[in-house]
Amino acid sequence: MLDRLFLRKLTHKGKIAYWIIQLVLDALFIGYLFIFMDYNLDRFAGDGYGIVIGGVIAAMLISGVICLALWKKPEKELHSQQD
Repeated sequence: MLDRLFLRKLTHKGKIAYWIIQLVLDALFIGYLFIFMDYNLDRFAGDGYGIVIGGVIAAMLISGVICLALWKKPEKELHSQQD
């Protein structure tokens, strides 16, 4: 749902960058949990899924804001698509 909002307002290059940035941030977050926080798969299945969901949503917001700042469609294109 949040992805659709970001992708609607990005250029083609911005859409590609959005997914790449999001995947990199997700991988870094999961790596951080496994390496530094000593998470394991049993902890994910138990009560650890909340922090994973929160981290993925945070990565989504970070990549969306970065991409909107750099690759936002011009206002003319946004209005012509809505008509």
